[in-house]
Amino acid sequence: MKQKYHRWFQWFAVPFVALAFHIYFGFKVIGRENIPEGGCVVCPNHVQLSDPPFAAVALGHRIPLRLMAKKELFRKPLFAWLIAALGAFPIDRGGVDIDSIKTALGSVRAGQKLIIFPQGTRGASEGDAKKGAAMLAVKTRAPILPMYISENKGFRCRATVIIGKPFLPDGKEKDYGAIADDILHRIYALKKQI
Repeated sequence: MKQKYHRWFQWFAVPFVALAFHIYFGFKVIGRENIPEGGCVVCPNHVQLSDPPFAAVALGHRIPLRLMAKKELFRKPLFAWLIAALGAFPIDRGGVDIDSIKTALGSVRAGQKLIIFPQGTRGASEGDAKKGAAMLAVKTRAPILPMYISENKGFRCRATVIIGKPFLPDGKEKDYGAIADDILHRIYALKKQI
């Protein structure tokens, strides 16, 4: 059974997660003023399991969010319902997943913020960029919003999310690999602000 996105649930849940993060991590966000109006492709780094909710909380509950997540996370029905209701949808990383690509393109074109991790998975190196975010940004002509999430998060660690300035890839540029590398470079350049 296909799980559904519930915007109302996301709107209520994100502030509670934000409060928990403030209490536990000493969480702060830098650069919220850089979030553009309308649809965009949000590209954070990905090191820990907590990175997806950190990205969502950094953007805030007033913005409709979607998140591309590996299909393996949707195997347990209750957890699948929860993350789908919060805006996640599955992608098969092992092949071409047309349904997920259509959902991603439709989300951005509908004015939502699409969170996609350019490294593809936790623990990938700083230079290991996948082409999906670049392709989606070029096809939708939407801005890319780089985001750096601090690493090694733990109790009262002052976890920080830095939101960079949005940018548009060259619409004529079809070298998704080069754009993906540029995205990662911009993400990790934000690390200096911590």
